[in-house]
Amino acid sequence: MSAMSKVTVINKIKSRLNKDEGISLPEVLIAVGLSGLLALGCTQLALASFASASYTQKVAVQSLSTGNLNRLVTSDLEKSTGFLVSSGNAAARNVSECSNTVQPGAESIKSLLTTFNTDGSSVGYEVISAGGQVGLWRVVCPTSGQAVGSQQLLAKNLPAPSTSVWDASVMCASFPAGSALVTADCAKDQILNSFATNPGILFTVPANLASGSESHAAQIIVAARNIG
Repeated sequence: MSAMSKVTVINKIKSRLNKDEGISLPEVLIAVGLSGLLALGCTQLALASFASASYTQKVAVQSLSTGNLNRLVTSDLEKSTGFLVSSGNAAARNVSECSNTVQPGAESIKSLLTTFNTDGSSVGYEVISAGGQVGLWRVVCPTSGQAVGSQQLLAKNLPAPSTSVWDASVMCASFPAGSALVTADCAKDQILNSFATNPGILFTVPANLASGSESHAAQIIVAARNIG
């Protein structure tokens, strides 16, 4: 190749390189804008996913709590030889009532229900206000009226123990063959052990007080005895 030809080729290459000017400023701005919109959409999607996961977790925990309460109440009553519904009146309190009469940090305690077992032990259900929160608790009494352990079942923002809604939270129930469930007020502060007269209960946990965006409807549990 002659020197002239080499110069011509080199000049052509330089000319092509000079024409390769890259991306213009408007193109860069458009690309940045599109990237920002894409990032915003991804962020909103991520936030929605996190919120959905959080809500799902709350529902799962709430379902687990209410399901556990239903299981415990029905199981405790099914194997009981009798039960006692408390009036909440300290002067009329039955000594056999299973309750945490003194709970560390508790501001107020209202006993609701005690179930009695064949081995002499008993289980109590009570509502306790502590630290500004009101929850439903299950108390275990190996010896009649002597509590040794407790388990919080529901930590929702329930009505205060002194609220009248708790006065009718436990009703006596009967199950006539071929008929609807029949409920009536239970005799208070007495051990009801007649299977024929008191075969079961209707236990109502009232709806919680409004707390932010969360709300929980009243929960109704029907429990029947299996020991006559």
